[in-house]
Amino acid sequence: MIEITDLQKIYRMGSVEVRALDGVTMDIAKGEFLGIMGASGSGKTTLLHMLGLLDYPSSGRIVIDGTDLGSLTDYERTMFRLYKLGYVFQDYALVPDLTVMENVSLPAMLRKDRTGEQIKKDSYEILQRIGLCDRRDHLPRELSGGQQQRVSIARAMVNRPDILFADEPCANLDSENSRMVLELFREINEEFRQTIVMVSHEDWHKDYFHRIVRLRDGKVVSDGFNGKSGVT
Repeated sequence: MIEITDLQKIYRMGSVEVRALDGVTMDIAKGEFLGIMGASGSGKTTLLHMLGLLDYPSSGRIVIDGTDLGSLTDYERTMFRLYKLGYVFQDYALVPDLTVMENVSLPAMLRKDRTGEQIKKDSYEILQRIGLCDRRDHLPRELSGGQQQRVSIARAMVNRPDILFADEPCANLDSENSRMVLELFREINEEFRQTIVMVSHEDWHKDYFHRIVRLRDGKVVSDGFNGKSGVT
């Protein structure tokens, strides 16, 4: 589903050259729950940003579901993100003045193939799925951190993306809420065969992944399956 070939990202600060990614090559299968792990500064988030079209690589190739991302115009990249990809960030990134229901509906409203009734139905169903229908008229500040992150997951899932990207989604949560979020990811992965690519630095999170790729200094230093089922 995702093919990554010799991916490089170089940042230049004056005369200093920093290789955030240094020749990453790997494939990600449909339905896989992949964990990208490594120490701070290893290139985890940079790689996620490249795959999620949030940034451009310096060189290399990314192909998602047969589409070479390097061949897309800026408009095509925007549409690809909207129709194909979902994102969960560590800081929730909810709009503070919108209700839970409005936050979840936002990505669906940006699409041109959904009626208002369909958007409402899809948003309600995904809020039911995460157990927050009773909070749909609340503002984000009226929710706990764990609830806000579940709303963020619902928003990412409302368009039924082909791939769900999660960047340290448990970074601001305690262990109980972290486990709740990871269990929700697991359920989504198993029920919908949802492809999930998640960045994490917490070692215990590895128990939830089908496969773990570890980075160090922008390079893949290990890549192995975790004895989990669900990947084809």
